[in-house]
Amino acid sequence: MGPGLNLAVSLSKIRLDQLQEAIRCNQVSFPSQVPVFIKHAAGTQQCHVVILYFVRGWSCDRIAKRYNVTRQHIWQMVSEWRRHAVALGYLQAIPPQESLRSLELVEKRTPAPAGRKAVPLPLHAEPEPALALA
Repeated sequence: MGPGLNLAVSLSKIRLDQLQEAIRCNQVSFPSQVPVFIKHAAGTQQCHVVILYFVRGWSCDRIAKRYNVTRQHIWQMVSEWRRHAVALGYLQAIPPQESLRSLELVEKRTPAPAGRKAVPLPLHAEPEPALALA
């Protein structure tokens, strides 16, 4: 797929191998804890298959040989996992660095309201601590 994954392309519509490449090139986020969605496979096996395919870059054939199942079974498992992960927001396109820079420039050029000092918003703000209720 190459650099600059088109953010308008739906992650549920691109080919699995393209999604695999985009994840491996840090163009699409991948959850650090792989959720289990499909019930037709053991949960741990599903997690291992998904990690081997998307993170490690293994082919469906290679994974099928490892688990002594058909290539089609692995492809179906990975495809269904992707469908659920995209629908629930576990996989999301990461905007290219250039997009973030242009966003920073727009924020810097935006004038602050009269009587207020402009405070730049951090790109990755930490959540505010929860207030303790007495």
